[in-house]
Amino acid sequence: MPAAAQKGDPARMVDIAHPEEVVKLLQSEGYKAELKKHEDSGEPYISSAANGSPFTIEFYDCGTAKGCTSMQFFSWYKKKPWYDAGLANRWNAKKRFLRIVIDKDGDLSTWMDATTIGKVSYANFADTIDWWSSMTGDLFTFLDEEEKAAGGKK
Repeated sequence: MPAAAQKGDPARMVDIAHPEEVVKLLQSEGYKAELKKHEDSGEPYISSAANGSPFTIEFYDCGTAKGCTSMQFFSWYKKKPWYDAGLANRWNAKKRFLRIVIDKDGDLSTWMDATTIGKVSYANFADTIDWWSSMTGDLFTFLDEEEKAAGGKK
């Protein structure tokens, strides 16, 4: 079990369908977390950071009193000359939980989805956060290696 999962009672059940609860859980794990709403849709999201890089947790289908049905950890990185479909394919072929895509503008997006229906153990939630943090760290290492292989194009 990752160290993060040991901070709270690992067996305690938490309801991650409610963004306000997720903010508290993130903060208990030592992350900054600010609850916001998208101006266009009104859907909630959390602004946070890991490994020195900002990310959001987007919530979906939040129209019921039971809360939201899913959430997505998401980060976006500005275009680099060596970002291409091959880069995304090399990453995605080897990584299961954190996916990347290069959009039509050449920017890189990365995400990890999770369902929020039903309660989960605190240990499960902490492990999910740990996966995001670990995988984004792996992504930064991968991108550094890819940049070197591309001849350091900036």
